[in-house]
Amino acid sequence: MRLAIGAVLVLFIPLGLLAQPAPLFDHISTADGLPGDEVYSVFEDRLGFIWAGTGNGLARMEGTRVRLFHHDRNDSTSLAHDQVNWLTEDDQGRLWMATMAGLSRYDPVRGNFTSYRVAATGNAVHLANRMLQVLCVGDTLIWVVSEHGLYRFDPRSCAFHEMNEERSGEAPPGKVRVHGALLWDAHRNGMWAASMKGLSFWDVTTDHWTDHRNAGEQQPWFDDRFISSPTLQGRDTLWCFDERGFALLGWHLPTGSHTVLDSLLGSRNDFTMQWQDVDPDGRHWVSVWTHRLFYRDPGSPWREAVPSFIVPAALRSGQVTATMRSRAGERWFATKAGLAVLRAASRTMQVVALPDNEHFVNDLLPVGRDTLVIGTLGSGVFVLDQRSGTSSQVLISGVIDQDDDVTVANSINGISPLGNGRFGVATYFLPAQLRLFPLSLIADETIERAIPRRKKGTPFTFIVPGEEDDVWVGTWNRGLYHGYPATGHWARVDTLNGPNGKLPGPMMLAWLRDSKGRCWLGMNDGGGLACLENGQFRSIRDRSGGNLGGVVRCIAEAPDGTIWMGTHEEGIVVYDPVNDSSHFLNRRNGLPGVRISKLFFDRDSTLWAITDQGIARRLNGAHGFQRFALPDGLDPLSLTGGAAVLPNGRIAFGIGKYIVYHTPSKEKDLVEVPSALITSYRINDDVYFSLPSADKLQLAADRKALTLELGAVGTDPSTRPLFRYRLAKSNAAWAMLGASQRIDLFDLPTGDHRIEVQASANGVDWSAVPAVVDVVVLPPFWATWWFRALVIAAIAVMLFVTFRVYLLGRLRKQREAFQQEQAVLQERVRIASDMHDDLGAGLSALKLRSEMALRVEKDPLKREQLGSLANTAGDLIGSMRQIIWTMNADQTSIEDLVVYASNYARTYCDQNTLAITVETQGPWPDARLSSEQRRNMFLVVKEALHNTVKHAQATTVRLEMRWSDGLQVELSDNGIGLPKGSENAVGNGLRNMRKRITSLGGTLSMNGEQGASIRFHVPIGPHP
Repeated sequence: MRLAIGAVLVLFIPLGLLAQPAPLFDHISTADGLPGDEVYSVFEDRLGFIWAGTGNGLARMEGTRVRLFHHDRNDSTSLAHDQVNWLTEDDQGRLWMATMAGLSRYDPVRGNFTSYRVAATGNAVHLANRMLQVLCVGDTLIWVVSEHGLYRFDPRSCAFHEMNEERSGEAPPGKVRVHGALLWDAHRNGMWAASMKGLSFWDVTTDHWTDHRNAGEQQPWFDDRFISSPTLQGRDTLWCFDERGFALLGWHLPTGSHTVLDSLLGSRNDFTMQWQDVDPDGRHWVSVWTHRLFYRDPGSPWREAVPSFIVPAALRSGQVTATMRSRAGERWFATKAGLAVLRAASRTMQVVALPDNEHFVNDLLPVGRDTLVIGTLGSGVFVLDQRSGTSSQVLISGVIDQDDDVTVANSINGISPLGNGRFGVATYFLPAQLRLFPLSLIADETIERAIPRRKKGTPFTFIVPGEEDDVWVGTWNRGLYHGYPATGHWARVDTLNGPNGKLPGPMMLAWLRDSKGRCWLGMNDGGGLACLENGQFRSIRDRSGGNLGGVVRCIAEAPDGTIWMGTHEEGIVVYDPVNDSSHFLNRRNGLPGVRISKLFFDRDSTLWAITDQGIARRLNGAHGFQRFALPDGLDPLSLTGGAAVLPNGRIAFGIGKYIVYHTPSKEKDLVEVPSALITSYRINDDVYFSLPSADKLQLAADRKALTLELGAVGTDPSTRPLFRYRLAKSNAAWAMLGASQRIDLFDLPTGDHRIEVQASANGVDWSAVPAVVDVVVLPPFWATWWFRALVIAAIAVMLFVTFRVYLLGRLRKQREAFQQEQAVLQERVRIASDMHDDLGAGLSALKLRSEMALRVEKDPLKREQLGSLANTAGDLIGSMRQIIWTMNADQTSIEDLVVYASNYARTYCDQNTLAITVETQGPWPDARLSSEQRRNMFLVVKEALHNTVKHAQATTVRLEMRWSDGLQVELSDNGIGLPKGSENAVGNGLRNMRKRITSLGGTLSMNGEQGASIRFHVPIGPHP
């Protein structure tokens, strides 16, 4: 078979052995967010942002969006002019721009611009401020090239110094006024300047210029020539251009030898230079003013990148105004049709067009080492020699009616090897057999007889070999057939009466024979997945009892034996036959789409998935899928299931009418780990496009719905990196976002949180330094310390006010009671005074007259009456004095009571010829007695003395008064004592004494065994 294929392909080899793949460009234009398609400069800053200066403003690409800056006449902090011709950065990270209206500086901290203009006169004002290039030396010296010449700018003094037509050693020999005339040489710590009168070099250490006027003759300074576009190849080779001689000049600096190239493509150059640059790998780029871009690889001839709007991944415009090589290894070009990006990974791809093909490529089958069999959706089958790029087409022949649509008949759904140099081809109408020598595609009549064609056709989905000489044939809507082409025996096997068991439906889509000899069948219309093992089909069920996968369009076996299914709308289903378990992978895992048309594993166990939205791959051991960047101009929506792993390890994809070859082995050294960044964030409905500052984001308790928009720098612009995040302070595990470029956090708890985000290009290597955002979720107002403090303060104030009101009310009541008491006391004092003045005087007069009448009265009866009257008046006077004493507010102390009671007892006993002993044991506390206390205690003493005089028949009396937690009084005599039961007597005297003491809260006791003894104790509180 190989000999036959080789004999056919020998005819094709001489046609394209020397064909070389052209560079593949991606493009970024106004459709992608640029402010204008005419781009004049491109630059990568220290953070990895790509800046583009256009004719309509400045743009910064932030991973997921483009931020724009424009000139505003009413804003002095805006860009000096919308046309930005050059961009660079100083040591402090400030961006400097040469514009058509002066020099602008962008401060990334404040986010504003500062503009500087050259102060000149006449037409020089216009030319001097049309600036073409700016170069920073540290942060204290800026070199500026304008249409008027070279200027030296000091940012500290904001002064421009013109460097035109100066003396030797102080300036270049001629005017420097072309785009890209300055080149920094880090190895020599100086700057090369191309002028209209030769080349010169400025030494930053000595501040000295060297050119042909003050240098040795052995060095070619290209004196008296209009020199432009200096660039370095490595450290020691300097290239520049002779604008009048149209020659590319090379100078080997250590030896002084030089090269003159006045012909790049065979004929003498007839262009002037716009810029030139040399890649680290030696590829030399030259852009000229005639809108052409040339390049050459080391040891190879010069080639031209031909612009085209039709060819995929071609340069859109030959007018390339500037270039820049990024840290990710990409070559960026500023063109008049937007930005063109030559990705480092583009060298791993090649785009091939089939000359006679007008339809989509739908299936690819590698044969041998260099042959690729291609099935299309309308143009039949192509056989491609991958070495030469030549191809041969074959259309189906055989059982085709005149009414059949030839395009539909030549729509190929699948190609499979059947052995013996034969290939089974499933077409829309019927199966066919393909042979490579001689090249033919003939309808299989045996299947035609077994499966009669319907009027509208019977689409066949696959033809695959069985274990021996048998073949399995799947149809779109008529079931599964099994037959032996050699004998012509065919039978439908998916029915209830079939030998292999009934299947859920008649719509067959995919077939796979795994490494263990089992056959797996994918079905449409919800039939899911079935396994043919030991001659019987078994439907695979999911946890809910339904058919696993629903619509299974393709099947692949992983190296670990798991079965991977591509579905119509659920992404990928991974089924483990050992554990009978499954799980789903979808957009969250990085898939660009969930409608899968092809799954396969390459030799590195990388899974490739072709979806309706693009191609994705999952490296062995990765947690998610990485979107595979297609060459620019190829529509992901034109992807079909055409893909295959070639014997040399390359992978071929059918994309529309084209075939794209990818070489994974060439990109292993090109893998760059992107850096994650946060381009904007949303809090509820408020969007903030500036990056979060170093301060914490504060979220209110009722507005804590936070969304972070993510981007990545240091990766291909057309790829979608993978992301993951975690809440670092809670030690949470990394949450995989896949290709999703946003984080939604709706219910962060109160407190401080740190969100860390990492990016990856392949799902295995993640950015070492994550993007970090510190967030603090503020508690609700009722849980804040200030609210609690306020509540406590309010409660304290309320308590204070309440207590104050209560205290004031109590004081008011006490004041009123005191006033009433004072009024009563005053009234008592008045009554006592009136009694003393009126009643006392009257009673004293009555007693005196009675006694005077008694002296002169001789009649015994009258004398008795007058004596009785005098005694009664005396008693009334004593009683009145006692009443006045109890009412007197000046006699309220305990000592006053003791003194008064003692004096009364002595006087009373003396009047009744009764000896008395009074014992008072002080000291007495400073306590005040009420009138009721004084009166009751005095009356008890008085009543006891009266009883002693009247009933005791005693000769001596003892009165003892002392303080013991109250006033304790004991009155005893040497009389006849008290009869038994006297302490319980109901007589008025004793009963009244007990009642008076009890009313005061005291106790009273009596003892009459040896004379009479009465003791009482009255508790008295301290003075209020």
